[in-house]
Amino acid sequence: MKSQKPDLRLLRTLILKSQSETLNESEAAELEEMLGQAEGADEAAGLIDQLCAFSDSGSLDSLPMAKLLSEAFGGEPESGFDPKVSPGPNRPGVVASSRRTTPEEFLVAEKLPVADDSRRWSKVIWMVGLAASHLLIASLVWSYANSASSNSNSEGIVLRTSPPQLVSMTACVWRDLDGPTPSLGQPIRMGEVLDLAEGVAELKIGEGTPGEALVRVEGPASVFIHGDGQLELYNGSLTVKSLGTGSEQLAIITPVGLVLVDGQSSAGLMSQASVDEVHLFDGRGLVEPIRSKSRSKQLRLEAGEAIRFQAGTSGEGRAPVMFEASMSSFVSARSSGFDPLNVGPEYVNAVLESKPSIYWRFEELRGDSPYYVENLGSAINMDAEMFGESGWRRYGDNRVAELGKIGTSSGFASTGIWPPKPLANYTIEMWVKPELYHHGEMLCMHERRQDEDGRYSHSMMIETLVQHWDNALEDFQPHRFRFVHRTPASRVVTDGSNLVAGQTYKVRAWQHLVAQKQGDRMSFWIDGRLTAEQSDPHLLNEKLQIVIGQLYLTRTERRFVGQIDEVAIYDHCLSPDELRRHIEAAGRSVEVEPFN
Repeated sequence: MKSQKPDLRLLRTLILKSQSETLNESEAAELEEMLGQAEGADEAAGLIDQLCAFSDSGSLDSLPMAKLLSEAFGGEPESGFDPKVSPGPNRPGVVASSRRTTPEEFLVAEKLPVADDSRRWSKVIWMVGLAASHLLIASLVWSYANSASSNSNSEGIVLRTSPPQLVSMTACVWRDLDGPTPSLGQPIRMGEVLDLAEGVAELKIGEGTPGEALVRVEGPASVFIHGDGQLELYNGSLTVKSLGTGSEQLAIITPVGLVLVDGQSSAGLMSQASVDEVHLFDGRGLVEPIRSKSRSKQLRLEAGEAIRFQAGTSGEGRAPVMFEASMSSFVSARSSGFDPLNVGPEYVNAVLESKPSIYWRFEELRGDSPYYVENLGSAINMDAEMFGESGWRRYGDNRVAELGKIGTSSGFASTGIWPPKPLANYTIEMWVKPELYHHGEMLCMHERRQDEDGRYSHSMMIETLVQHWDNALEDFQPHRFRFVHRTPASRVVTDGSNLVAGQTYKVRAWQHLVAQKQGDRMSFWIDGRLTAEQSDPHLLNEKLQIVIGQLYLTRTERRFVGQIDEVAIYDHCLSPDELRRHIEAAGRSVEVEPFN
């Protein structure tokens, strides 16, 4: 008899409940049955991967879940690091491994000498671990500082309020700060506006109180910290995870009113232009519209519900609209382990058939320090030498480079120069997964001659854009990919031909990029679709240094934060059919639009 589809909402509820307490026998039986089905295992893997993100990656907010993952992956994470063989970040306190639990190990685990009352629970632990291994759980490697502060004064009296602390962040860029730049593990001053231009900053607020919570602010965003520690979202996006207990314990002020969230609930808040949204991911929440004095006007949200307030055409009033909550609308609600890129021999062969001059995969590092990635293309002396400490993530049999996450400079640079002569036609092909919205350099080519200030003149760039103010880039659409071709080479940010993608790039999802120059025509392709084009008759300069991960080889600027794989550079143009074959060989289907 065909088994029923698992109740995914119940599955998620049971896994979350298992973080703080042991499930009873009937709940454990239900969870076991759902995990035995492919759809249930995938859902469990995705949820646990989310739980592994950001600062809660080591503890998952509970000892039971940390123990569960530790057992599932064969013990505590190692503290050593071997860049030549490490499949992922190995850092103390981070649950991270590429090691899959094998069926044999699973069977052995079922036969462990446990008491009858706990036998079923032991089995469930291993089944959740097995499900988690589908995605090869590896947490975001954030710069992280554990808060060791106390919420009591010198007399031991517990205080009702605690200043917010910055506990985790990416490569953040702060704007218009009157005081010192926020630093990890240090309190943030009351009465201050946190104006985040780029990155994701995680704050802990209300420590030791019923309103304790983790708040992840997603740049660009502005948040005001009131004198009592309460947060007010001026604009941008943030997600909150209430760690306390009780009803309506966490309160955040927004342009539409007060948002109250119950303990052990999570939500996302967004305020952009004339649109404000509240998404309730888990638990319960309440919205008190700013102009409402009546309890009857309050809007109750349950898990999975969202509400949008949008100004009318006259600019007056914000009529609420209910819709389904979406974690994908928020950068920090989706773990970077989602959307695996498991390319194999079929993809490699498809690329090699297109005859690349340079083809860098990231399966292994060769040589002694500095290590390098071997060039599989035809160009001589064009390996990719690693600088800094790159991270790694493995999807199935495929390993990718993870850049910019550990707070230091990291990337790759060509050991030689390319092309040997000026080119009328060329193609850059790569897979990228940006970690967040930011201004980062994925791949660029600059002259070898260094100017007096340590900078170089660029001939080609592929980068992610973010919102800019008061500089030459402010007119470009934010959160887009940008392809720049410059002849002659230049350091001026808007020189040359600038192709900006027609749509916002996806965060924590793989995208196939192709930047191409064919005679006097430039084109920019994303996932096989033409997204921008324009004319430029100039050739690509010869003898250029290629850099992946930042703007210059010798200066840490515009660090790219995210994952990169399968970088291929050609001295000719790929046809639409070749693009299609490459994308399909990676296990993804797309209708490639033909050239005009």
